[in-house]
Amino acid sequence: TDVANSRAAVMDLKTFTVKDIIEVPNTSGPHCAAFVTENTEYLFLPTRFSVPLGHQYASLDEYSEKYRGVMSAVTFNEKAQKLHIAYQVALPPWSYDLSDAGKKISKDWAVLTTYNTEEATTNLEINASQEDRDFIVLFNWKELENMVKEGKYDNVGGQKMIFPEKHKGGIYLVPVAKSPHGVDVTPDGKYFIASGKLAPLLTVFSFEKAFQAIEKKEFAGERNGIPILKYESVMEREVNPENALGPLHTQFDDKGMAYTTMFISSEVVKWNPETGEVLDRVPVQYSPGHAVAAEGDTVSPDGKYLVSLNKLAKDSYLSVGPSHPESMQLIDISGEKMKVIQSSPVDPEPHYGQMIKADKIKTVEVYPKDENHPNAVYNQKDARIVRKGNEVHVYGIAMRSKFIFDANAKRPDVIEVNEGDKVVVHLTNLDFDEDITHGFAINQYNLNMEIQPGQTNT
Repeated sequence: TDVANSRAAVMDLKTFTVKDIIEVPNTSGPHCAAFVTENTEYLFLPTRFSVPLGHQYASLDEYSEKYRGVMSAVTFNEKAQKLHIAYQVALPPWSYDLSDAGKKISKDWAVLTTYNTEEATTNLEINASQEDRDFIVLFNWKELENMVKEGKYDNVGGQKMIFPEKHKGGIYLVPVAKSPHGVDVTPDGKYFIASGKLAPLLTVFSFEKAFQAIEKKEFAGERNGIPILKYESVMEREVNPENALGPLHTQFDDKGMAYTTMFISSEVVKWNPETGEVLDRVPVQYSPGHAVAAEGDTVSPDGKYLVSLNKLAKDSYLSVGPSHPESMQLIDISGEKMKVIQSSPVDPEPHYGQMIKADKIKTVEVYPKDENHPNAVYNQKDARIVRKGNEVHVYGIAMRSKFIFDANAKRPDVIEVNEGDKVVVHLTNLDFDEDITHGFAINQYNLNMEIQPGQTNT
């Protein structure tokens, strides 16, 4: 996700290149990173900040009436390699931080954290921390999907928009310690764990208890048309590790144990979600934000390693100016005791991460020939320049270490056109060797193209 520009991208792990980028309307910064349902039916992108729908102007004096925090349900068509917004939900005008999709018994559900449920519009560090509790949004995406199929939505700027105060069902609020950061679903799908970064404790919530509370309608009122579940009806246990402060984000190992970063006390705490017992803790340098364990947010974590993504590493590395290198620290979690085994400088502020087993990565070493590709040239004798009116198409090749644009020209490596022509350059890399990558740039036009071995790019 691209918070600054409200975009999301999809990357192909065969080539490690971006295949599609989508701009997410009615939002301002999808901070949560993409959290994905178990069969990639949807990835959900809640906005970090609330804005007026359609990005229309509205005074901050009308914040509670005119602003919305929109959550987008995005699909990915693997064949067409395209992202698409299936529908959006107009949530209350709060800030939405992190999120996770359910697993196993909770697979049809998802959760996301909120803050500034006070709906403050200035001095947010103070005014957005007035209440003792904020909320976790708990929603059933299958129910929302059915609502859309039944036409229970409004059209907002071409988007199918569900308004919870108008289109009832599928969305609930769970009270949580104020300003929660992470919310993480356990590998067995039974619990979701929230970390209130302005409170010292972690809260383990039960999906099963939530389902029962919904069935029994054990509500404590509502906000913006969304029912609030009673805290005591959903809460399984509160966990308050001694002297640990600023819990942010939780990952899991293969034995079901949880690992939570503590931003203020600068440590990672290992604990048991089933009992709340603290099992171990290891200091890190200095203030960790997120963490990523080896497949630590899947149904089958690997259980060997965890990386602490540290936001403030003030003195650990050689100074490179006013902005210091932050750090990632590799922690061995395979035994009873955690051990920091490596530290590495990184760009500021290492954030959300994913770690998967290397043998799951099946990369393309060389692009295979595609004889049906309309723009490919696999024999340098076929390199040619074709004029269609004032449009010029170049069908060229790149090879070590030259371009051929027109095999029959006096200067085969020159493109000569008239001022005002539209020029389209198609280049095929004829070096079918690993890692022999070619580049093509046109100076001062801000155009720069990479052509991998065997690939054709335009």
